[in-house]
Amino acid sequence: MKVLMVGRRKSIAFDELKKYWGEVIFSSPPRIPLKKYDLIIAQEPTLRIGPIAYLTAKICRGKFIVEVHGEYIEGWLKGVQKTASVFVLKNADFVRAVNNNIANQLRRISIKKILVIPSVYVRTDILKIMKNQTEREKIVLYAGRIAPEKNLPLLIQSFKHVIKEERTAKLLIIGEGPEKAKLTKLIKEYNLDGAVTLLDKWLSLEELAIYYNEAAIFVLTSLYEGGPRVIFEAGACGTPFISTPVGILSELVSDGECGYFLNNPDPKELAEKILLLLDQPDLRQKMGETFRRIIIEKFEWSKAIRRYAEAYIKVLKEDKT
Repeated sequence: MKVLMVGRRKSIAFDELKKYWGEVIFSSPPRIPLKKYDLIIAQEPTLRIGPIAYLTAKICRGKFIVEVHGEYIEGWLKGVQKTASVFVLKNADFVRAVNNNIANQLRRISIKKILVIPSVYVRTDILKIMKNQTEREKIVLYAGRIAPEKNLPLLIQSFKHVIKEERTAKLLIIGEGPEKAKLTKLIKEYNLDGAVTLLDKWLSLEELAIYYNEAAIFVLTSLYEGGPRVIFEAGACGTPFISTPVGILSELVSDGECGYFLNNPDPKELAEKILLLLDQPDLRQKMGETFRRIIIEKFEWSKAIRRYAEAYIKVLKEDKT
């Protein structure tokens, strides 16, 4: 089996997928090696990736699958970008949606051949509970891209309310992205320099595991997501969440089971939920342990990648029968 994956960067599952698919090549436009492939995968349908992956599939006569990893079909896609993306999606043999909300968005533009396969793969051997909640300080954590769709100003605005009630609380934001300057300005504007730290770098999984284990809560304020993977990484370390109801998270757990959902983008409401969890280490411990059990069952690294790999193998086998 020969597979070409076309995208911006290699999937974190790339090396593991070779165990199931055999020869797997990754390419980022505009350089695409033209040869015989059984399967061509576009990691997104957008103008930068989708059309060239589609043309490659036509030339190389391979099965063409497009993946949609974010809830952007009814979001930021506009104009030529949306036209090109919809064309690519409608000309795919199958479309992979990483959660049911994305699948429903695809159905609304008349896409019928949809595979719902989450893209959450968690190394639960590395990401594990190393410190109980009763031992953790009152640290609120976000890790990931610092980008507009992450809506991080909401988190910073909420923290000016948090420290009025809990002076020992700290907010740590880890990541890189185009919103760094905006966030830095907000931190100074709200006089939060002592309470909020922006760590502008990418960390190894082992380093992240330490930060996840230091945190009392992981907070996600995103406008849309596919997973999001980071919230499950933190959960594997026994860290409960406060999150907007995005991605597969809201399909998997109920409010109050492993954390709390933020249904309104209101800084005061977010602050109240943060304070509620900061004041209850025993509740955080219970939520974190429950979350880890669910993650091991649903998203343990090898099992989750195997499900993904075998779903595509099945598509190819059915096509040949």
